[in-house]
Amino acid sequence: MNQFPPVVAMIANDYLKRVKSQLRLVPAPERDEFLREIQSHLYEAYRQTPGDDDVARILAVLEKLGEPAEVVSDRLPGAMVRSGTKRNLPLYIVGGLLIALFGIPLGFGGIGVLVGLLAALAGVLAAYYAVAGSVLLVGAVFMSMGVVRILLPGLWDKLVLLGFIQINGLPLFDYLSPSEQGLVLILFASVFVASGLGLLRLGKHLLRGLHFLFRLALDWVRRFARSIRRQLRRDKLAGLPVGGLSFVADR
Repeated sequence: MNQFPPVVAMIANDYLKRVKSQLRLVPAPERDEFLREIQSHLYEAYRQTPGDDDVARILAVLEKLGEPAEVVSDRLPGAMVRSGTKRNLPLYIVGGLLIALFGIPLGFGGIGVLVGLLAALAGVLAAYYAVAGSVLLVGAVFMSMGVVRILLPGLWDKLVLLGFIQINGLPLFDYLSPSEQGLVLILFASVFVASGLGLLRLGKHLLRGLHFLFRLALDWVRRFARSIRRQLRRDKLAGLPVGGLSFVADR
């Protein structure tokens, strides 16, 4: 904000604080990026606005930009989709689309879509980590076999005789020395381990996106509960029966 005159900077900072208050559900990196985008837009619009009165110029810019809630509603979905595309976070793209369709907080339609989506994504994520764990387990098994073949050839032979280790369909494997066989197994295991670690790393993006969607759902539940409590208090003060409640979630 150093580019603004002091008085203008105070007005712009206050506006950005009000925008930030509308972004409490948005993850910190996307929130900061969005605020920087709005700040840059404010400065460029201020520079291009004619006039000698600095305060009048910034107020004209803010009036044209709109209230913070309107700015978030209009610009946040696009920012979330761009961020998700740029950083390979597909669930942020989903979150941006949901915000575009239903707003923050989500309405009844939005929460219905979100609950179904969360259930499906939770199942997909569980299966994803099960596959990643299985790949790592296979890598660990082959790694152990390679180490045993190199360091404990006697134990290897006993395990083969007992049937615990069976290597079929690899005729060339028998022509290798024990050390070479162990090296082949370790190299094979390294491929599985690297693949499993790669899956786990990609899974962090899915977890972050799922956490964001869960926060949207929890925020709606909190707002809905507050709406019910307010309606109960109003009906109690008015002497109305509880059955006459109209449960409407905050928008």
